Amino acid sequence: MIQQTTSNSVLIQSKNHITSGGFPVGAYIYKDMYDSYYTDEFDPMDYYPEYFPDMAPFTDENIVAGDKPEELRLEACAWNDWGGDIFDGWGYFYLYDVYSGKYYFPLISPQNQDDGVLTLQTFNAFGRTFTINQGYPVEGIFKFDISVNDNKPFKFGTYGDMGSDSHGMDTDLTYPYLLGSTNLTLYYVKQIDIYSSTEILYSYFIPKKVTENNSQTYDLYHISANTYDSLMSKTVTNGLIVYFSKTNDVKEWVVNDLEIQN
Repeated sequence: MIQQTTSNSVLIQSKNHITSGGFPVGAYIYKDMYDSYYTDEFDPMDYYPEYFPDMAPFTDENIVAGDKPEELRLEACAWNDWGGDIFDGWGYFYLYDVYSGKYYFPLISPQNQDDGVLTLQTFNAFGRTFTINQGYPVEGIFKFDISVNDNKPFKFGTYGDMGSDSHGMDTDLTYPYLLGSTNLTLYYVKQIDIYSSTEILYSYFIPKKVTENNSQTYDLYHISANTYDSLMSKTVTNGLIVYFSKTNDVKEWVVNDLEIQN
């Protein structure tokens, strides 16, 4: 692991690129995000605590409405397939407040926009304000750029059914890079169907606080031979940038989209 050379206050931000910049991007995506009841693929409590260790029980009682109408409190966003059987209903993106042990499902809107269109949304939950800049900056890559109005800890996570139909394999990967004079390591995971050369998801998790990038930045949990999984960030404070890529490893594009905040 490459050691950091900066102080604890240094932050990473996205350049918000919406072109390839000459770097490989993801494969064509059939955009199919939808809203779904949070247990439609599986009930998180059926896999608790294995999939959600060191967290509060993932129950109805621990899910807050925040700024959503009460009737939407248990609604989450997921991807159906992405084309090519990448998923069988996966996403259910949530924010987890470490101090209160509560969960919140931000509803992404608008959904399934064209490549190059990013939307900044504001969400209020746990007495905190989160902003999420989300969308497909380029073909085959979806980005969540999450900020919060305080320095308290939170997690961002996702779960559901991968399309690998019990032939999945996961590989943790790293890539050293340099932002200005700061040496960093990109931590990301490759999830594949071992019988397909295209059924691949790459997930890149970059905490905004530089010093939170000193070790693996995410956790992936699943039971062997089960396509259900749970992928989440480590506990972060100032914010988090997450990229999901279909089929192709886009580490160079991701790194090119990052910079040290002035």
